[in-house]
Amino acid sequence: MKKSILLIAAICAVIFQTHAQDQLYASLWYGQIKTQDLDRHLALEKNVYAKYHQARIDRGEISGWDIWQITNPDVNDMTTTLIYVHLMDSPVGGDYPVIEALEGVSAEEWAAAQEEAMGHYLKNYQVIVSVKGGYGPQGDDHPADYCVLNYMEVDPYRVAEYEQMELEQFMPMFKAQGEKNGWALHKVINHFGADRPVNYITADFYNDLATIYEGYNTSNPLGEDAQEMLREMDKLRTLKNAHILKRIMSLR
Repeated sequence: MKKSILLIAAICAVIFQTHAQDQLYASLWYGQIKTQDLDRHLALEKNVYAKYHQARIDRGEISGWDIWQITNPDVNDMTTTLIYVHLMDSPVGGDYPVIEALEGVSAEEWAAAQEEAMGHYLKNYQVIVSVKGGYGPQGDDHPADYCVLNYMEVDPYRVAEYEQMELEQFMPMFKAQGEKNGWALHKVINHFGADRPVNYITADFYNDLATIYEGYNTSNPLGEDAQEMLREMDKLRTLKNAHILKRIMSLR
């Protein structure tokens, strides 16, 4: 009996470790800058910060780093919002490279780039999510060029139902349709409370912007089964906002 209990415990430990190792997280860091500073800011990202984050990837701190630009801001106030995505095996990320050992960037260059880049930001905001499931090339060397982020308010008492419906009904449907280059479901894990109702984010990946607009422009009639499935989903969640993103650069 004791051997059986130990065997079950060992199996459970292996299952837990496997699940933990397979878990992926992402840090979405939103930075708003003046549009007039965009070209210079992206030059700093390419020439300095990309080397820094490539070192993090090489050290196993993160598995990927992207910069995306929001193309449909709520208000055109002559600013641009960039989203920096860090793909991680842990929700708290890892250690950071020693700047003095960063290849191709001196300590003086790093300090100057830090001062200039941080001076560009008007606002910033971070969202940490766990990746619940998905498909597509976004983790590979050639991620999609465009993405739609859908910010969802999900009934907190029915999150398990919501995840199951997204992963078991909608994800297979998206794959079969073939319009999306990839798709992923994310759960927000660092924001809570009535004034921050968004607790899930879905990402729809596309190869081109035209496919996104054509999809939203389509008004095909829905069958009864499709209508019923969508109505059931509407009982679980509310779409609060959506951003159309253009990929600026990626490292893997």
